[in-house]
Amino acid sequence: MDITLSAEESGALQKALRSYGTDLRMEIADTDNPGYRRELRDERALLESVIVKLDAGARGSGVPDAAGRVVVRLVGVWTVD
Repeated sequence: MDITLSAEESGALQKALRSYGTDLRMEIADTDNPGYRRELRDERALLESVIVKLDAGARGSGVPDAAGRVVVRLVGVWTVD
């Protein structure tokens, strides 16, 4: 499945991911459980890689479509209950 994002949509998604990343940093700092801390760090790293990919697409070094929109290819989709 491909999802096409406008520059504004990509920017809004990046902003939301960065905001959540800030929350994760605070949670990591406040967590005493080493296993949970490791999971949170892994999640933060994953989200940071998504931000980099979205940013690269928005700057033209990713996979923009003919109209200059960022194309995101989803390999798998999951839901959170």
